[in-house]
Amino acid sequence: MKQLFKYLPEPRNLFDEGFIRLSQPVVLNDPFEASFCSESLDELSSHFYNSMAQDSEFGNISFSQYIEMRMHNIGIVSLSENKENLLMWAHYANEHKGVVAGISYMPMFGSIFQNLFRADTLINSSWGIEHSTFDGIPKPVSYRKGLRYRNDKFDYDYSNIDAEGADRILYEVFMQKSDEWIYEQEHRVVLRLEQADRVIIENVQHIKNDAIRNRIISSSYSYTNPIDNSYVINLYEIDDDAIRVSVAMQLAKLSRNPRSIYLMKLNPSCINNCLLGLNSSLDKINVQGKFASSVGYLDIWRAVKNSDYYSLEFIQV
Repeated sequence: MKQLFKYLPEPRNLFDEGFIRLSQPVVLNDPFEASFCSESLDELSSHFYNSMAQDSEFGNISFSQYIEMRMHNIGIVSLSENKENLLMWAHYANEHKGVVAGISYMPMFGSIFQNLFRADTLINSSWGIEHSTFDGIPKPVSYRKGLRYRNDKFDYDYSNIDAEGADRILYEVFMQKSDEWIYEQEHRVVLRLEQADRVIIENVQHIKNDAIRNRIISSSYSYTNPIDNSYVINLYEIDDDAIRVSVAMQLAKLSRNPRSIYLMKLNPSCINNCLLGLNSSLDKINVQGKFASSVGYLDIWRAVKNSDYYSLEFIQV
């Protein structure tokens, strides 16, 4: 089992319903996300059997172009190895007023999500599930000084790139960051936004495809949130894979709007503890959600100051 942690400014609906945000590039705080050396990638891809990437919408394009055109279809779930980092508590958990959710990865479940939507042949460039990198498994970020492919383009095995497709390249550029971020000890789940279980959009009229928009409006899997009039689409309630993909593809096109929210539903067995911040006004009853507690255990702790060092300790509540 791999124990990881999610810093949150507030519990949101993680403990009650199991949803965690799948963050698109426009809402990430690192301006260098998915940065890579395009010249070096073009040189590398010239050694592939098929030097061009195949895209269902854009046809044959270079691998560099594929990343530029598809990077906004990617979502990230960011987790950390460390539950005690003072900077992360300040930056990501609302100045120690928020919480940290303990998320465990157990290989027996295959991913950390309840029912990870694959349909790889419909949404990915790989040849099926066995070759797809979008598997819902958290993996450690690679920290480096130089951009990907600049000096390491021949350091990795691309012998299976034809089966893995251009998504292999798209995935790996999101799995590397500047070593300035190494203190975060980040593990990431990288997915296609089309795999989201729930999508919340500002206005349903933003969907340009008339047929899909009308289908969503008349469906039983979507509704208007009366609090802010946003539109909630529960993709996990769609049984037909082809219909789900067609709807998800249109929703993914709204990813450049930071108000568009893409969510994944965690496996309740993977939510095993909650840490309340040092300055949090929350109590045990606020986070003892029915979803997280449905498997019979959820340990809850509160952060306190260590009396001798600049560090946190945790007491069970």
